[in-house]
Amino acid sequence: MTSSKRIVVLGCFLLVFIVAAVVAAQSDEPEIKAGTLELGPADFHEGSYQDVVVSSEGLSLAPNATSGHYTSAAIETAFPFNALVPSWSVEVPEGASVSMQIRTSKSGDRWSEWIQLFRNDDWMEPDDVDILGQMIAVPGEDVTHGFVQFLVTLSRYTDQASPNLRGIKATLFDSTQGPTADELVARQEALELDQVQEVTGYPKPSVVGRGTWCTDPACNYSSSELEYWPVSHLILHHTVSGNSSANWAAVVRAIWYYHTITREWGDIGYNYLVDMNGVLYEGHLGGDDVIGTHAAGANAGSMALAMIGTFTTASQSPPGISPPQAMRNSAVELFAWKADQKDIDVHSNGYLPNVDWILPKLMGHRDVYGTTACPGDQAYALLPWLRDQVASKVNISTVYVDETSAAFSKNNVPGWQVASDNCGDNGHAYYAWSTQNSAATINRGEWRPNLAQGGFYELQAFIPYCITGAPETDGATYTISHVNGVSNVTISQEDHVRTWMSLGTYEFAAGNSNVIKLSNLTQTDSNLGVWFDALRLVPTNTCPLPSIHSLSPPNATWFDSRGINFSWKIDNGQAIQSTRLEIATDSGFSNKILSQEFPGQKTAYTVNFAQDFKRLFWRVKLTTSCNQIKYSNVQWIGIDTAPPESSVNGVYVFEDGRTLIAWGGQDMGIGIAKYNIDYRPDDNPNWVRWISNTPNMSAFFEPPDGREYLFRSQAIDGLGNTELWSTEPDISTVDAINVYRAIIFPLFRLD
Repeated sequence: MTSSKRIVVLGCFLLVFIVAAVVAAQSDEPEIKAGTLELGPADFHEGSYQDVVVSSEGLSLAPNATSGHYTSAAIETAFPFNALVPSWSVEVPEGASVSMQIRTSKSGDRWSEWIQLFRNDDWMEPDDVDILGQMIAVPGEDVTHGFVQFLVTLSRYTDQASPNLRGIKATLFDSTQGPTADELVARQEALELDQVQEVTGYPKPSVVGRGTWCTDPACNYSSSELEYWPVSHLILHHTVSGNSSANWAAVVRAIWYYHTITREWGDIGYNYLVDMNGVLYEGHLGGDDVIGTHAAGANAGSMALAMIGTFTTASQSPPGISPPQAMRNSAVELFAWKADQKDIDVHSNGYLPNVDWILPKLMGHRDVYGTTACPGDQAYALLPWLRDQVASKVNISTVYVDETSAAFSKNNVPGWQVASDNCGDNGHAYYAWSTQNSAATINRGEWRPNLAQGGFYELQAFIPYCITGAPETDGATYTISHVNGVSNVTISQEDHVRTWMSLGTYEFAAGNSNVIKLSNLTQTDSNLGVWFDALRLVPTNTCPLPSIHSLSPPNATWFDSRGINFSWKIDNGQAIQSTRLEIATDSGFSNKILSQEFPGQKTAYTVNFAQDFKRLFWRVKLTTSCNQIKYSNVQWIGIDTAPPESSVNGVYVFEDGRTLIAWGGQDMGIGIAKYNIDYRPDDNPNWVRWISNTPNMSAFFEPPDGREYLFRSQAIDGLGNTELWSTEPDISTVDAINVYRAIIFPLFRLD
């Protein structure tokens, strides 16, 4: 038994030495490798082709051929790669087409499926000559590949000019040498343990910081030339980088390198990124309000979150998937934090400093100019849900009524039109052509918002900007039923496109008895657009907002028992509807182990936990009768009721005859504070105390005589939990290892 312990301990020493040597050897090397693979006319001869000819100009169709194929040779790359970005130079006359495919292999014998390459407009610039494709990631189980092959299909109509492929390029990356996403999350959590600060608003979710994931030496550049503008808009992107990777941290590093080094954009363009598992990464250097490079004129004043992957529909190019729930949830948490911090009503619209038209406060990239499909149809379709979720998280008490919901109805008559190009609020709107003829067929719609609470609300209508070939009406008349009667309000929709137009402030009753009606019958014009889009009701009556302070237990407190009393102080709490104590294993409260709600005010509660926890985070949430939310500051505690474990695990005899005894242990909670070490001769059953209450893990032992000596240890943790003495020895001087000076360093440091 003693010899097996000796072998394990020695093995651990050697492992530390080997890893340290590797780290030291690589410390000056860039963590990300990048290179370019290029095929031009001279290289095309090495492939196989059918009905295709190769010339000094490139690849083109053979005379009289309407289609042809070219397959490159299997190309071994200069280094293994985990991601690549393809591009190609091509001339495509009218009536012709070029289709590009790629596949990769680890060793050249087993290949991936052919992957269709599609143009990635989101990463291209107006003056780019070559066409840029989406990033391709190597399947996670392979980690890296070392071979690439291209398949090109050329086609044209009969008697039309042939397309010509001048060259193919692939920018290769090996970004696998850095930490994985799981390792990054663990590092970030460790960093955040000692940085828990008082939360005065909606808490920021855990984000892997740049200093944690961006470990390439090239990341350490100055931020002196960064520009800032207060964030008022939130923009959702997707990276169009494929959906198959198992190492999302490596994909983030590859995107950073491509944006920063390859494209020379100065940095990764997005302010934040989120992977398929919901892990959030800090993007562009500079922190809050820094201006990124993700949406041209809309960069200033916006915060960009990029979903890592492709979220077009399955039938689109490139084919996509729906964002996983973990990714969606993290997007909600990030946007909710920023919306609360900057007081952004995500159902509203407003101006950005460098854009002269109104834009949604929470939008997709395509909403800025309409020249991109980003963030993909399946992610874009989530925007209504995303806005509602964010609003509920930060208690934006505005009531939103969409014309696609059950709260809206329209009569079943001819004349209804649906806006094209997803141009309405939340990507949808109805319209009908105005008429001044009351005898004509009239299109009528009505909204019945369901209010949880009666009171005074400002009523607003959204007027979309859509291309219909005609202006909007100047005479849209809304009929509003409210507590004090019925009001008619006529507005010019033409004068308020892209905006939320106020229809006045009214007292509405709780429930769905309040009705807002609109028709295409006007007093001003005919054959102009009358728009039936979203409404919102903004409350003007507010409740007193309470304040709350955590009292006990204090932050960073450890307990050696599992029954813990939590207490807090509430001021100005007359409007509190409910009090909720939340306890979680993470500072972002995504993994709650307790969420106990109490009606009205509550200032203390005792929890009996079923197990120990190294870290528990707790906060109190107050909800007022006006549905306002207030959180206490986040604090953490630890529970450790179990004693540590230890053993004497090494006896080392040096050339000068000195004997070093080594010991160690582990504790799943607060950590070991000190050790007691006993010894006895092999022929004596009575243990003798050698060292008491030492924080050290080794000492030199001077045997009283030449007999065999046995050793045992006892560990005490920081709370006083004490390990029971073992009745059996841990190790004997018979198990000693002779240590020669040639191998003393770095295994030992001898002072």
